[in-house]
Amino acid sequence: MQKIKFRFKGNHVDSFAKLGDLRAVFLDLTNRCNLSCEYCFNYRALQARPSHLDLDLIKKALHSKLAESVKDWFLSGGEPALYDHLLEALKLFREHGIGPKIATNGTMLSPGIIDTWAGHGVRSIQFSLDTLNPELHVDLNGGERQDHEPLLRNLEHAARSPLRVVVSSVLTELNKREIRDIMAFCFESGVDSYTLYPNVPSEERHGRLIVPFPELLELADDLFSSYSSLCPSKVLDITIPCFGKSSTYAKWKDILALRLHYSAAAPYAFKINSDGRVSACICQDSDPFIIGDLRKDSLDAIWVSEKAREFRSLYQKIPECSLCSESVVCRGGCRNNASLFGSKGLYSLDPYCQFFKSRIE
Repeated sequence: MQKIKFRFKGNHVDSFAKLGDLRAVFLDLTNRCNLSCEYCFNYRALQARPSHLDLDLIKKALHSKLAESVKDWFLSGGEPALYDHLLEALKLFREHGIGPKIATNGTMLSPGIIDTWAGHGVRSIQFSLDTLNPELHVDLNGGERQDHEPLLRNLEHAARSPLRVVVSSVLTELNKREIRDIMAFCFESGVDSYTLYPNVPSEERHGRLIVPFPELLELADDLFSSYSSLCPSKVLDITIPCFGKSSTYAKWKDILALRLHYSAAAPYAFKINSDGRVSACICQDSDPFIIGDLRKDSLDAIWVSEKAREFRSLYQKIPECSLCSESVVCRGGCRNNASLFGSKGLYSLDPYCQFFKSRIE
């Protein structure tokens, strides 16, 4: 998933794996959610019949040989708070000595629930916060106006707890003017880091919400300036193809620690859907991205399967990438965006990369 991650505290640094080393597993515990966010990358799953990840599949994943090398287990959805067996799942992780991370919209939590999660071994919580405006929360996230205040209270309670707390926003045309304020709010609330996702579409219908790349670069410049004055850490992780070629990167690379990474899809992460199918991309559950089925095979077998290996080397079959000296670094960029907005499906050029190529040509 493409992102710009602003670190507020210097005592935690993610480790990024070598190609083919599984380091992160995302588990969609349920495809049910109490919100209906306009941009939701799980839009397809939310339209499907209700499904909930079987506890036996979680056990199966945790008993795989690969589980020993996985650094981060992310519990997501849908909304994890709607998963009836969440505490049972947390017990399984605790039995394996693993502290998972939970990604939540935060509206269904309470201080008591947050403390219970901490007591059951949860390592960190990632809150989705796309706006500080209750009215926009209704329009953008499909929630109720009264949901917004509890979300902020829960976030601030979590920030005072022993948990590591991350806040994320999805950049859209609707909230682009308040991203700087959201980042400042997060820093002042004491959270550990703030993550901005430029766009996370799973369907073409979401294209109208996407902020054009040139405008994203201008916003990044403004955010880097604000971050530089706010925070002493000055460490950012960026997984946006071609960002290193931008004037924004050139301007800030000697002032901030801008660490560039390729997309996690298949190289060192995958997602287990709530129905047991395994996707190479955490933003997608459409057939071209499915590399296995945990109901039929083990994680160990799926990770080294022909489908998984093919996905990891897709960039070698993209005509433009085969002639590009940067392809070994970016590995073709984001296959989700490319497949949605390109004419060649998975073998399309990443739209962000196309932006730079069009300028050069």
